[in-house]
Amino acid sequence: MVFLYSKFSGDEIIGVNESQFKHLKARRLNLGDRIDVRNLKDGYNYIYEIKKIDRKKAFLELVFKHSVEKIDHFLTLAWAVVDPNVIEKTLPYLNEMGVGKLILVYSDFSQRNFKFDTDRMERILISSSQQCGRNSVMETEIFNDIDQFISKYNNVALIDFDGEKFKKPAFDEIFFIGPEGGFSDREKQKFRKKYALNLPYILRSNTAILSVASKVLL
Repeated sequence: MVFLYSKFSGDEIIGVNESQFKHLKARRLNLGDRIDVRNLKDGYNYIYEIKKIDRKKAFLELVFKHSVEKIDHFLTLAWAVVDPNVIEKTLPYLNEMGVGKLILVYSDFSQRNFKFDTDRMERILISSSQQCGRNSVMETEIFNDIDQFISKYNNVALIDFDGEKFKKPAFDEIFFIGPEGGFSDREKQKFRKKYALNLPYILRSNTAILSVASKVLL
């Protein structure tokens, strides 16, 4: 873990909750040791000194802060809603690769009974950033249908078998990955741009979105 997360980082004195306290114990940190704590909002890292340790909690005092080099995460991906468990398992990979924003869209072939625990998703992303050192978290946005989605975004390209080869993608485009059953004919007619991944096999949607992120970012 590169740093600890606390929404209170920047305050003179902060407490470390029970789950984070276990991390301090695992690192064998003691009174007087210093740790990096961030709030993932303001671009700073805050160096705190451990001032008090109880059985299940520690208290930290701010020593100094400094800014972290800002990295622009320009890539926005859209993903037709699939099983939330699949999406949750994929979130850390997209966050660690540097995706800036993930838009989740209920498509014609998405199951409407799938619901998201946005608080849990945020915790997953925070944990991912702590592990990889990203001084932010990937943004997420959810739309109830494709029509609602394209009313806000017009620079969308489908990832679809019928599209042109995915060679030199434009960074200002939003690449839209479909669900396991693909996009409906009605949905395909709504998009002018389509790209096909240069692969001989049918990919699961989570494999497809990671492939797109890799092609653009790596």
